[in-house]
Amino acid sequence: MSVTHLPTAHFETLIAKEKSLCGSDLNWLNSLRKKAVDEFKGTGFPSPREEEWRYTNITPIEKSQFGLNKKAGNVDAEFLKTVLIDDCHHLVFVDGFYQAELSSVETLAEGVVVSSVSEGLADNEALIKSLLDSVVETPALGFVNFNTALFTDGAVISIEENTVIEKPIQVAFVSTKKSALSISNCRNLILAKASSKATIIESYHGIDDSCYLSNVISEIVVESNAHLSHNRLQVESLKAYHIAGVYSRLEKDAIFKQYNYTFGGILSRAEIHAELGTASDCSLDGLYIAEDHQHMDNHTRLNHAQPHAISNETYKGIMNDRSRGVFQGRIIVAQDAQKTDAKMNNRNLLLSDTAEADTKPQLEIYADDVKCAHGVTVGQLDDAAIFYLRSRGADEAMAKNMLTFAFANEMVERIDYQPLRLKVLEELVKRFPQQGMKLEWL
Repeated sequence: MSVTHLPTAHFETLIAKEKSLCGSDLNWLNSLRKKAVDEFKGTGFPSPREEEWRYTNITPIEKSQFGLNKKAGNVDAEFLKTVLIDDCHHLVFVDGFYQAELSSVETLAEGVVVSSVSEGLADNEALIKSLLDSVVETPALGFVNFNTALFTDGAVISIEENTVIEKPIQVAFVSTKKSALSISNCRNLILAKASSKATIIESYHGIDDSCYLSNVISEIVVESNAHLSHNRLQVESLKAYHIAGVYSRLEKDAIFKQYNYTFGGILSRAEIHAELGTASDCSLDGLYIAEDHQHMDNHTRLNHAQPHAISNETYKGIMNDRSRGVFQGRIIVAQDAQKTDAKMNNRNLLLSDTAEADTKPQLEIYADDVKCAHGVTVGQLDDAAIFYLRSRGADEAMAKNMLTFAFANEMVERIDYQPLRLKVLEELVKRFPQQGMKLEWL
């Protein structure tokens, strides 16, 4: 067990100052927050001495002494246009607070609940109570407890049985300059009821050169025969810190596709966990691109708890300059989870001699009738391929950009929803520009 790194006095000061968190008049929620506070005091934030965090040192976060946002800052209208994805329902959160005037969820089907946690506690308290803190199951609870103790808001999405939502729901989190040296704690609760189908897009954006901490948890339940696509696009400020958790539970015959695209933040960590029920199907795809001194850590955990489930996981990383990419993937097959079919792949491309990739795939198999496999590669661009492109008229920089783009674009092409695919493609092209290239050609 780690020793508390964040000074206890600082954490207690944050708690003592905050008397108006959403749901402060609800005894059950106050008890949940108190439990989180007590557990945090006992463990603190994780440290590199813990195996799960050995590659990621959060000392910069602890030393920054972040404070809590009291209210949302102003968002430039032009900046917001770059954030919102076309042809979606939108929920917008600014500096951790829901902004109804910037959101658009009026045309959703009757019976589908889409709201903020702060507003939903009045009309959907039972739903929120049933989901909150019901899916998270991990030994590394430091940031989860911190989030539970201090979350200011978040999204609540509940899709009724046999309901198909045609347009995706985008939950956009924006950090403004006003949020500098502050914490944005949000908690998202998502329920896809039996035989429903929907696409959720979580996106994270920050004003350039603003230093802040985003600590966001999403809890997801996919009931029997439901089909849910969950997408994360992280393009925070390059001075920001981003800690995220996606914790999901799949019931019988559920289908869950999770896409995780990471471009921003000086230090970011994403925990993507899923517990698979009988004959469920789970896909985890990820792309992380780091430059300069960025540090990106992706930690996945697939728990095959029941038989006949299928999981496919592919993560790709590209590291340039002095950046560092981390991937830790873990597949656990329980004793009763016979007929499991699980595959994991992690591919890493290093564009400089000073970039670093750490990868640690793990298989824990307690059943005997399973198909499980994993593969890992860490390498550089192929000199023969570069030579071939140069012989066809490309200069060296263009040849390298073309090969790098092709390596990353395999993951972009997996995105089903075209407006989101174009948004991710825009971020990709920004990092590997090719003179004269137009986005519409791709």
